[in-house]
Amino acid sequence: MKNNFLLYIIFLLLSTYSIKCVNSAITWEPNGGRFGDNLLSYSRAKWLSYQFNIPLLYLPFKYSDQLMLHTQETMYTNQLTQQFTYIKRLPYKKKPILLPNNNTLYISHWNTDISIDWNDQVFLKELKKNIYPLYPLEKVIIPDNCISIALHVRNGGGFVADNDQERERCPLRFVPDEFFIAQVQHIAAIFKKENLYVHIFTDHLEPLKLKQKFETAINNPRITFGCREHKNNHHSNVLEDFFSMMDFDCLIRPGSHYSRFVQRLGNNIMVIYPESVKKDSQGKSIINTITIKTRNHIEERWKTKKITIA
Repeated sequence: MKNNFLLYIIFLLLSTYSIKCVNSAITWEPNGGRFGDNLLSYSRAKWLSYQFNIPLLYLPFKYSDQLMLHTQETMYTNQLTQQFTYIKRLPYKKKPILLPNNNTLYISHWNTDISIDWNDQVFLKELKKNIYPLYPLEKVIIPDNCISIALHVRNGGGFVADNDQERERCPLRFVPDEFFIAQVQHIAAIFKKENLYVHIFTDHLEPLKLKQKFETAINNPRITFGCREHKNNHHSNVLEDFFSMMDFDCLIRPGSHYSRFVQRLGNNIMVIYPESVKKDSQGKSIINTITIKTRNHIEERWKTKKITIA
């Protein structure tokens, strides 16, 4: 009887201990940006969850209710936060260390020093599973028997934050049309005998004008251009374009988180983007280095080549 009573006391103590030692978790602060910015915030918190083996509390953002993560992740609520004894915002510009069993809700910020290993195939597989359409999308149809090229031409599309000051601050995000024209010509020179299909994915308010400009400038009978032929803005076809670009052979993109995630999660075998800029004699930013990444299949590590052009 005495032994049974002792066992009962030990059980109660262990039970109480287990209640108090709730697992830690990770979430993130809203960043106020567009779809690509929110994917980055989600992925950074997901990486910490993966690295430190703690649960993720998912913070909904625009379009996330149309992705698998909306059903796969545990949603952040104020009620859930009340189970934690501590709430800790991770320090800016300092590599975080998270303790999995100290009953803490960690919150990552845009400036927290989080370096994701984009070659970690286990982590990428998890991201691809979660950043996937929850419902069927009307994607762009790619013609058969051609090399397909997706151009992500970020113009702003009336988004309030994409003003002249932002363009000056982030020149790699708003690259000139001439960059895309030159890179299409470069790919056409590589595939000398094949026909090419180039689709312009853009938030430009009048995509047809952009298409006509590119057709005139390149003037190559082997190349067919396409775009969505209607009035446009920054919130048109966001998911349709995002997942469509993943299916193209080649991707030419700016320094945008939106199309960076296309590169990371998609099936492209060649990606070209501007790497750096320099100031000319008039103080204007010009692209001076581009990066070309190639691979034979999606599980192969990218081969990277940097080219100085100015």
